[in-house]
Amino acid sequence: MSARNKPSMNAVEMRRMKASLSVIFFALLILFSIWFVEMDIFELIQSMPIFFHFLFTDFFPPNISDLDTYIGSVVDTLIFAVVTTSLSSLLGIVIGFCMAHNTTPHPAVRIFFRGIIAFLRNIPFLVWASILVVIFGVGTMPGLFALVLFGTSFLARVYAESIEELNKEGVEALDACGASYLQKIKHGIMPQFLPSFYSWTLFMFEINIRASAILGLVGAGGMGSILKQTMDLFQYGKTSTVIAIMVILILMVEYVTNRVRERLI
Repeated sequence: MSARNKPSMNAVEMRRMKASLSVIFFALLILFSIWFVEMDIFELIQSMPIFFHFLFTDFFPPNISDLDTYIGSVVDTLIFAVVTTSLSSLLGIVIGFCMAHNTTPHPAVRIFFRGIIAFLRNIPFLVWASILVVIFGVGTMPGLFALVLFGTSFLARVYAESIEELNKEGVEALDACGASYLQKIKHGIMPQFLPSFYSWTLFMFEINIRASAILGLVGAGGMGSILKQTMDLFQYGKTSTVIAIMVILILMVEYVTNRVRERLI
């Protein structure tokens, strides 16, 4: 009996050894990273009183004297998100159908679009915004195009993955009946794909609300432009007001999109 249990005991010891070595490896990796970036824990602790003094002296309370002037930027941010989400979803669904292996017209089309989307997706949207600001100048157009590029690359990938995970039996039945490509898309793919489409598109809308605010930091319009302006002028009370508005806006959008998602899915 003991000889029979010996291999299993060795296997348990090997697993424990591997787990211990993994913990030691990650601990050493964290320590090396802290040393490499020259992170000073003591300096961080010493800076905390200065941080809290700035936070509760200069940053709070929010300055709401110019609250009415922020309405236009809030509307710009919402319109940014609506327009970019609409354009991104339209482009993304077309490219997503071309990228999915079970809906692509030809394997070469699938490879072509996957290469383009991989290129677009691997460049951060802030980099796109910075490049487009140089091309178009400061304004809303760079932010609009940057969010469309980012949203299209994101949605095309998740749409394609959702399409590839669909049940194939209905499509195979339509194929056996001699249905055309468009008929298979309409009757076999779309009914199954719509819940994922609604879910990912609403999620993209939430992301665009946050992203449109961040894009203003590079001069691309929206709430981020006011945020950068108030910080550059050291008007930290107004900065905290802008941040509070952004947080409230994002929470409201999340609440609305969650309710819409519950009704549609």
